[in-house]
Amino acid sequence: MDAPEDRDIKLQRASEDLLSEFGRRLPAFLRKTPTSPNNQIQSPIQSQSQNQSQNRKDLIPGPLRRTVRRSDTDRLVQLLEPFQEWPQLLDPHLAVLVPPLITAYLGYLVSYEHRYRSTSGSHVSATYPLPRAICRLLYTLCKIRGEKVISRFFNNEPKHLEPMLQAFEDWDLRQETTTAVGYGPMIWEERYIMLLWLSHLLLAPFDLASISSTRHDEQADTDLAGLRVPSSLPAITRRMIPISFKYLVAASKEREAATKLLVRLALRPDMRRAGLLDALMLWALSSLETESTDISLTTIYAHVGILSFLAGICVSADKDAMAPFTLQIFRTIQHLNQDDSSLSKNIRSSALARKTIVKILRALAMLVLQPGFRVAGTVQIEITSTILEESIDHLISDLADKDTPVRYAASKALSVITLKLDSTLATEVIEAVLGTLEEDVLWEDSLTGLAVPNLQSHATEQPPPIRNLTAVNPLKWQGLVLTLAHLLFRRSPPPKMLPSILNALLMALGFEQRSSTGSSFGTNVRDAACFGIWALSRRYTTKELLALDVTSIGAANTGLEGLNVPQVLAVELVVSASLDPSGNIRRGSSAALQELIGRHPDTIREGISLVQVVDYHAVARRSRAVTEVAVGSAKLNDVYWSALFDGLLGWRGIGASDAESRRLAATATGVLSALGGAHRMVSLAEIIKKKIHNLRPGDVELKHGLLMALAAIVNEAQRLSAPKLPEKDSIQTLQGLSILWDVFIDVPSLTEKDLTSSVLRPELIAEGTCCLISSLTRASTTIDQRRPLLPKPTDHSLSKCIDFLTLCFIRTEGDVVVRVSTAAHDLFALLDSSVRRELVQAWTSRLDIEQTNTICGAGRGLGYLAALGSVFKYFSTGDDENPTTEQEAIIDALVLRCSLKMEIESRVAAVRSLGVGVVGTGVLNAKIVTALTAALDDYTTDQRGDVGSLVRIQAIDVVAIAWKNGLLGYEEDKRELLARVCRLAAEKLDKVRFRAWICIQEIFGPQYFPVAFTDISEVSSYGYFIQLLSLSSETWLGLPVLEGYVTSAGVGSESLLHASRLALVDYIENNQSRSSSVCIHLSELLEQHLSNDRLATPTLEVVAYLLDAGAFQGLDDGLINWRTFYNLIQKSHFKSRSVHKLEIAVKIYANMSEIDILRMEATSKLNKMLRHPFPKIQTNAADTLYVLNDRRR
Repeated sequence: MDAPEDRDIKLQRASEDLLSEFGRRLPAFLRKTPTSPNNQIQSPIQSQSQNQSQNRKDLIPGPLRRTVRRSDTDRLVQLLEPFQEWPQLLDPHLAVLVPPLITAYLGYLVSYEHRYRSTSGSHVSATYPLPRAICRLLYTLCKIRGEKVISRFFNNEPKHLEPMLQAFEDWDLRQETTTAVGYGPMIWEERYIMLLWLSHLLLAPFDLASISSTRHDEQADTDLAGLRVPSSLPAITRRMIPISFKYLVAASKEREAATKLLVRLALRPDMRRAGLLDALMLWALSSLETESTDISLTTIYAHVGILSFLAGICVSADKDAMAPFTLQIFRTIQHLNQDDSSLSKNIRSSALARKTIVKILRALAMLVLQPGFRVAGTVQIEITSTILEESIDHLISDLADKDTPVRYAASKALSVITLKLDSTLATEVIEAVLGTLEEDVLWEDSLTGLAVPNLQSHATEQPPPIRNLTAVNPLKWQGLVLTLAHLLFRRSPPPKMLPSILNALLMALGFEQRSSTGSSFGTNVRDAACFGIWALSRRYTTKELLALDVTSIGAANTGLEGLNVPQVLAVELVVSASLDPSGNIRRGSSAALQELIGRHPDTIREGISLVQVVDYHAVARRSRAVTEVAVGSAKLNDVYWSALFDGLLGWRGIGASDAESRRLAATATGVLSALGGAHRMVSLAEIIKKKIHNLRPGDVELKHGLLMALAAIVNEAQRLSAPKLPEKDSIQTLQGLSILWDVFIDVPSLTEKDLTSSVLRPELIAEGTCCLISSLTRASTTIDQRRPLLPKPTDHSLSKCIDFLTLCFIRTEGDVVVRVSTAAHDLFALLDSSVRRELVQAWTSRLDIEQTNTICGAGRGLGYLAALGSVFKYFSTGDDENPTTEQEAIIDALVLRCSLKMEIESRVAAVRSLGVGVVGTGVLNAKIVTALTAALDDYTTDQRGDVGSLVRIQAIDVVAIAWKNGLLGYEEDKRELLARVCRLAAEKLDKVRFRAWICIQEIFGPQYFPVAFTDISEVSSYGYFIQLLSLSSETWLGLPVLEGYVTSAGVGSESLLHASRLALVDYIENNQSRSSSVCIHLSELLEQHLSNDRLATPTLEVVAYLLDAGAFQGLDDGLINWRTFYNLIQKSHFKSRSVHKLEIAVKIYANMSEIDILRMEATSKLNKMLRHPFPKIQTNAADTLYVLNDRRR
């Protein structure tokens, strides 16, 4: 898919600003008014580039804050969140950003530990205690950069161990027995950071007994079900164990930190001497072997926590510590994997538990492979062999696990174990992985597509059979390929095995499976293949790769014989980087290609130029990758051209799952064909024609792409002129493309059913068919007195094209209708006049309203309407005043479809066809003017809203076309069109107003509109409306402009009301001529549209506003007949059921009562409205009279 912008580049550019703002906010966030001698707050990011020692001496830190605002914390977190996309950008700044947080936290721990929960209740919802805010920031940094990186900055002085442990107990554990006040117990981010910090403090080299106080709750030991706590443990250890156990079974992130804390505690030398490791191992193994009676240990999170503890012990302990437990741990894991008990099934149901089991098996296998390791009381060779064989077998089976994290862990574990094995066993493991890749792989004949039952008997056939990977498991393939990639990264496989591995990697690089709905399942497999090729390029020398035989790599593209292995890999990576539908794969292939060329110089053709073309950022957008990167690579060398062309004809190109990708691939196919000259263009067209011939009826997407590719090749052939062709080529060679006319005659896979059956997606075939017809007809037509490229087709070919094109007319999709119109226009250039007349008669008869009401009513005749307009010019005699019979028939048919009784889609298509086909050729008669007038007044509404606006917009475009062609003058009928466009330039819909503005701006020019507005947002401004009102100076435009204006100033959006009303008041202010003109026009509008609420209501709104603004009160009775105006107001709401209209009338009467000549009538009317049947109107009238009387007193 196309990405709107490269996010990596965007983040890299913004990172300095984000970090600078974070550093600027942090000091004030942690401390109150930190000052320096210059009274300036110092930003850590800024101070990094200055003399830090001097700044530290000068800086006078303020006191720590006890609480901070939540909004400030959230803001700092938001500044860090974007770095998840590129964590390494934080590395240079961590040494400056993290220490202030650590220092502030420890300072709070010393000074305010006892005041953590004491706060006023009114502040709790808006603030955090300082440790909570700091922990949120530290957790965000851990999430972005990893806990191992951030924990290095934690203070590890042993003196902080007990205060932090006591703070944890006071702030969290003891909250359960304390009245809930203030902030309450810690949130999970706090617990996670504090547990992580406690585990870091356990690295202290002193015995815990020497730094432990005597404070301990003896009751806590009895709460640990199943664990026999050694009696010699110091108090600090006894306090840590309950904390670790509580969060070891938690469902949230603190389980990981609790596991690390318990592992560090158990593996300390003093704790091992005290027997803690033995006790914990016995407890953990027994918990996994039998169902615990403790409810907290029966959840899946408890099982995961215990398994994580075992994994941590296996990874961190030395071989002497692990010797007594190795066999028991292995047997327990075996029991979990094979037993059918509810406990084992529950554990195996969790992906996280299965991933942890993989880590344990990996650690056990690595342990038994260590020199000198021995399990007491066993035969060492047998136990080592058993553990290795069972572990490797389990890991290979986990490569097909349904969950991606498990497959990742299994593949990495398998590669690490293989690296430690001797060469013979390592080879066996690699062969097992490669052999598993061959499972469920089918073979089929490359010509017929039929399955090959016996591969050996068909191995010598030409062309050879091809692999069919539709039956393989894509999840298993990803795990297997990822394992090979990890093995290559660790350089485990010997060079002699590289051909088999390369064969697997190249198969994986082109792996694709699709579901019945079109979803892709091959992206992860191709991603693993990119990693594998990158690792191969990095770990193996050029000499080793050049020594490999390319012919042994069966998955490489045909035609690459005689090339070296780096060149073959480069070709495959270029195809993947240019054409793959996934952006991650294109970028991964580009990175692998860059590594390959950089590590193995002078082995790849045009290597430096190739890296510059297939750039990591250039391939991010698929449209650019297909149309620019692929073409640029093909220009470098024929070896890339051939592979890219083959790729474009495959699933990555014209066989892509989405239509837009197929269009891009077709365009690229045409451009690539032109690079090879005339002979190659013709041969490629024959190849594609043959592919269409062999397609099955259900291959709709591929058929669409192939038809579009043929059209693109013909288009490129037209662009080639004789002087541009190489000497060996000629126009006669390109005339071989005339065989493409036969596509419509002798290709069995292209039938009329493809254009009529809804299950075959006929809109795609219609698009491809129309494009090919259009391209072939243009190539066979004399244009600008140039000799046509192709000879005129036979009558039979033209007849078949007409039949196919006629079937395309029933399509309603917008893109297809445009293609149909273009194809009809181009095809008519090849037809005789008699055939043209017959076709127009047939098409107009299909549009007859009395005979084909269902077709037009359902919008299925849009293709006919578009086609009729496009062929109008072919019947021109040069006399625009007297159109021919066929032209009259076309005009009548189109004008009829502009009537309101037609569906909205038909009206839009008819008006568009009138504009492009008829008015565009210089014809504008009375019938068309009448139709356009009706279209400009189309305000049809349905459940979709104002759908008539679609017709009005098209009519505006037709008026613009007429003006450009000099067809609009100031005759009365044509002047009505201009007046209506001016009205639309003031109406409330932005899209209509903007389109009308573009039209009248061109018509009236800078004389009326000195300021040009080029964006749709600008036509809602005060400047736009004040400029538009200048048209009111023209007598024939005053009323139309105001008719549209009242919809904006009366019922528009809030911003539109404000701008338009302000402009109207400023326009008439202190100008009695303009005021009287506007008042008279408003009276005329009311009189003409009394029964039309669409205009009557906004007109009344504008009248009420102008009266309230005092715009009309100063007008003399000689300038305006106030009594007539008053009578119109009465008529507008007579017997009205609209409460809104009646409310406006009350406002108008209130303002009219201030006019001397109307005071009595208006006041009397308000008194009568006190008895109105609507209570709301009674209330409004009473309130208005009260205000008026109070004002008069």
